[in-house]
Amino acid sequence: MFHSIRYKFVITIIISILISSGSVFFLAINEHENLYRKSVEQNLDAMASNIADNLLSTLSEEPDPFSIITELIGLDRYEHIKFVNVFDADWNLIHYYVHPNYLNLENFSPELTSISPQDLPPDVTITDEGLAVSKTIGEEKFPVGHLLVVQDYQRPLNESKNSLFFSAIPLVMLVVVLAMMISFWIYQRLFEPLLSLTKFTKKVESTTDYDLKYRVSGNDEVSELGRNINKLLGTINAEIKTNQLNTEKLIEQQNSMQHLANYDTLTGLPNRMFFMELLRLELARSQRENEDLAIMFFDVDGFKGVNDTLGHETGDLLLKAVASKVKSFLRPGDILARLGGDEFLIMIPNLSSSLLAVNIANRIIEGLMTPFEINSWDIQTGVSIGIAKATDAEFDINTFISNADIAMYASKEKGKGSYTVFHKKMLEENRRKVQIANLITNAIAKNEFEIHYQLKISSKGFVTGLEALLRWNNDELGSISPGEFIPIAEQSGKVKSITRWLVERVFKDMNVLEKMVEQNLVVSLNISSHDLQDRSFIHFIKKNLNLYQVNIQNIQFEMTESSYLENFDSANDFFNNIRQMGGSIALDDFGTGYSSLSYLTKIQIDTLKIDRMFVMQHDSSGKDTVVLQTILDLGHRLGLQICSEGVETAEQANYLISNGSDEMQGYYFAKPLPLAKLPEAIEKAQKLYQELYYGQRQ
Repeated sequence: MFHSIRYKFVITIIISILISSGSVFFLAINEHENLYRKSVEQNLDAMASNIADNLLSTLSEEPDPFSIITELIGLDRYEHIKFVNVFDADWNLIHYYVHPNYLNLENFSPELTSISPQDLPPDVTITDEGLAVSKTIGEEKFPVGHLLVVQDYQRPLNESKNSLFFSAIPLVMLVVVLAMMISFWIYQRLFEPLLSLTKFTKKVESTTDYDLKYRVSGNDEVSELGRNINKLLGTINAEIKTNQLNTEKLIEQQNSMQHLANYDTLTGLPNRMFFMELLRLELARSQRENEDLAIMFFDVDGFKGVNDTLGHETGDLLLKAVASKVKSFLRPGDILARLGGDEFLIMIPNLSSSLLAVNIANRIIEGLMTPFEINSWDIQTGVSIGIAKATDAEFDINTFISNADIAMYASKEKGKGSYTVFHKKMLEENRRKVQIANLITNAIAKNEFEIHYQLKISSKGFVTGLEALLRWNNDELGSISPGEFIPIAEQSGKVKSITRWLVERVFKDMNVLEKMVEQNLVVSLNISSHDLQDRSFIHFIKKNLNLYQVNIQNIQFEMTESSYLENFDSANDFFNNIRQMGGSIALDDFGTGYSSLSYLTKIQIDTLKIDRMFVMQHDSSGKDTVVLQTILDLGHRLGLQICSEGVETAEQANYLISNGSDEMQGYYFAKPLPLAKLPEAIEKAQKLYQELYYGQRQ
């Protein structure tokens, strides 16, 4: 309370008034004392002079005590005259007078006082006995006597002061009260705007409404302060609104950043980091509550081919469509996340039975059989799913993810649109894959790989081509088939080194191979889609062509249909470079990939290799025969050389010869053989053809 200006002002005014009034009153008392003393001194001096003059005649003659007493007794009417001493000319006391008011003083005697009259100055003097004055009776030089008059000073002064105090104090109090009232009135008038401003600021503080405005009237300092406060409130209000907008933007940005940090921008699904955190929490909960959960790891079959052939925009739309479709088959508590690229993960908590995850996988696979219509394209795709359970991984998150990944790759090996449930036997298989991947580098360094060549016989009965096929015999694992180690090499990123070893080794053999074959020989080398991503691969080929003096016209590079479509742009660039150099390109396993007729008009190839599946099944039904014949006709109409794989019987060979297959390749004519056994195989293959040819003629 006493910290406010109001009370400080009131207390200051009261204290100031009291101090001022007290000071004035004190000065008035002092002035009264001075005036009183001067008045008494003047009266005493005059009285003493009169008495001295009256005693002159009495003392000029023989002193008459009666006359003296008569003269002095008249002083009784002066109540404050204390005593009077009359001395002769030699300062001998003749007579004294004591006022009746002082006779009651114990042991009072005027002759015993401390005053020495002969030592007093001629004026009135203040002594211990009071005001004293000494007068000469008669002439100063010829005195007839001396007179000492002493008047009490302090008691009448105190009585006068008291009288003055009690008479003046009501007036002083009245003045003080009036002054205080006037001060309060002035205070109210002067401080009313300030009080109003104080109430206004308290209202602003309590309501935090900075749109409020103080009503200003006048041009004094308080009014100016009110204007400044209004300006300040306006500035604060503007800053608050700006801060609110900035805060809203910041919150929105934080939410956006949090969403970007936790969710995939394309599909809106949880990303890898967020999913892994959710999976850790769910694993801990499931282990604590003795429950099981499953995850499903899958990727989109043939996604890279869609990206390369139809564009990244179409690929992105396909991913969104697949994510939306897959999500529709999940339960409310299941979580679908995108790990990156075309890889997705599904978390299935509260797994009551393994069949639950299997049923979901079946629904997903069946649901994705219907083509997606994207940008006017009907895109047929599927997913390869790997299923793993937390209990099999002992609730370890890394093992859990690894198990699902292993199961997914097992599905990919089965073919498109399939699922695989992880089982512990796969760990042994995966360990073998890891072991094989680790042995590849050492196998290249030690030349453990070797090349077997398989003959291609033309429709005229001559061996015109060879396909270089890798074989690997390892001291530790024994014989490892290409169907096993090539996919592992692709997954581990080591297939490029294998391809380079193959190219260099075939180029070394070309001089010997050309001498074995009388016709113009074309040797085919298989390349991987990973080789196309190696920008230095084409320079490696050119370097070795020059190093081993190989004619590029005798070299043909083969790539599977699916690998080609997964790297459409880079494949075409590579093919164009090879064709410009004079080499040729073969599309292997035609009919097993997308089998889309649209891309055949865009690719730059020379040879179409028909997959063994169509050759082996051509006679199983009329439809299969029609399909094979259609492929043969289509290849010729497009101006392509046709090579049929998987020829294993005379009937198959006869059919292909009759229906226009330019070349044939298969175990009927020759198995893949090492370089040393080729001459004998060439002779045998051409002999078999002659037998077929003459057999048909007969």
